[in-house]
Amino acid sequence: MAESEDSHRGARAAARLARRAALGALAAELGHDLQGPLNLFRSTTERLERGEPLDAEDASLLREELERLSGINARLRALSRVTMNRERCTPGQLMARALSPDLGPPLPSLDVDLSAAGDFELQGDPALLARALRELLDNALEARRERAGVRFERAEVPCFCVWDDGEGFELEAGAALRFGVTTRDGAAGLGLTLALRAARAHGFRLEFLRRAALTEARLLIVAPGSPGRSY
Repeated sequence: MAESEDSHRGARAAARLARRAALGALAAELGHDLQGPLNLFRSTTERLERGEPLDAEDASLLREELERLSGINARLRALSRVTMNRERCTPGQLMARALSPDLGPPLPSLDVDLSAAGDFELQGDPALLARALRELLDNALEARRERAGVRFERAEVPCFCVWDDGEGFELEAGAALRFGVTTRDGAAGLGLTLALRAARAHGFRLEFLRRAALTEARLLIVAPGSPGRSY
C-alpha cells in the first residue's frame, strides 16, 4: 500500500513539474514583452513627478507601448477562450470523468460520497467541470494529514464539497486563487485558478470553509443571478 501511495505521489509530482515548466515558459515570454512598457511608464511617471513636460516624441513612444500591451492582451484573451459544450449530466458522471486517467494519475485513498445526489442533474460542460473537480481533489490529497474526499450535498444550493483533514490554507483564500501563487515546491499555482475559472464560466461559485477540523472547497451549483459571496 505504501509503495502504491509513493508511486501515485511521484506521478502527481511529475505532472506538477510539467505544468510548472509550461507556465514558466509563458511567464518568461510575458515578462520579456512587458518589460519595455514598464520601463517607459516608470521613467515617464518620474519625469511627470519632477514637473517635466512631455513632447510629441514622448506621446508617440507611449502610444507604441500601449499598442504593444493591447497586442499582449488580445493574445491572452484568445488563449483563454474555451468552447462551452453545455449538456445535462449527473454528479456521478462528473466524478467518473474527474477520476479518469485522461486527467492524470490515479487518486488513492479518496472518500467519495454521492449518496445525496439521487436523480439530480445539472447543466454544464462536463469536461470543464470535471477538470475543476480534479484540481480541487488534487489539492485536497496534497493537503491532507490522513484523509481527503468529496461528497455531494443537495441542499438549498447543491454543491460538490471537496474536503481534507489538513491544517488549512497557509494563504488567505483570495490570494490562493491567484494564478502563479502556491506554497508547494514545483507547483505551477494554477489548480485553484483553473477551478475558479470553470466555476465562473458556468455562473457557479467557489467557496472555502474551515470547520470541524476540515478544510472544505465547495463548488456551488447556483441558479443564474443568485446572490452570494463568491471568488
